Amino acid sequence: MLKLLADTKQPLSVYIFKVSVLAVSIGLSVALLINFIFPNAESPDFELGIIFIIGAVIFGPITESLLMIPIIYLIRKMTSNIIYTSLISALVWGGLHSLQVPLWGVGVFALFFLLSMAYQYWDNHSRKYALFVVTAIHALNNATVVIISAFES
Repeated sequence: MLKLLADTKQPLSVYIFKVSVLAVSIGLSVALLINFIFPNAESPDFELGIIFIIGAVIFGPITESLLMIPIIYLIRKMTSNIIYTSLISALVWGGLHSLQVPLWGVGVFALFFLLSMAYQYWDNHSRKYALFVVTAIHALNNATVVIISAFES
């Protein structure tokens, strides 16, 4: 997995696709496990409408990606280790998502770990590419959640 995340020599589209598939696979597995262990646990309640979809697939990923930069910057002042930085970043984002629905934070931890890793690897080449990659992966992840939610309704 680390080799996949560190390989910034491949085309952006291929990298985004691979990491998106990994993120969705892990995220769905965690969600199924949480649902199995806590069958009556509260889950996020999405009102599927055009405003929600645009927010979830466009504005949310852009905003959270932009907010990730200063968080990673602050964490990197404490450690230069990319894995530790990503773990702490994922804990921050998981905690923030847990404020709305407690177990949601557990579900998004892996996504934000992968996003934090991807951001740091791509930031070594270009902050613009790093921001684009992270936003695209996040948008594809959220689009997958929206599609699955639509089928569950």
